[in-house]
Amino acid sequence: MILPDTYTAALLLMILSMICWGSWANTYKLTGKWRFELYYWDYAAGVLLAAVVAAYTFGSLDKASLFL
Repeated sequence: MILPDTYTAALLLMILSMICWGSWANTYKLTGKWRFELYYWDYAAGVLLAAVVAAYTFGSLDKASLFL
């Protein structure tokens, strides 16, 4: 597991998470005339897939291999 070691890294991760927090509402506005239910399922499936890919790639990183 990768945890931020410095205050600056933690602050940058917090700002990034706040930006991503509202991303589903902003992308829904861009879709136009999609029904909300269909968009929600597509978005949830995409986030789940991205989380699984991130878990298998970032989760296998060793702290010694990071240049932080």
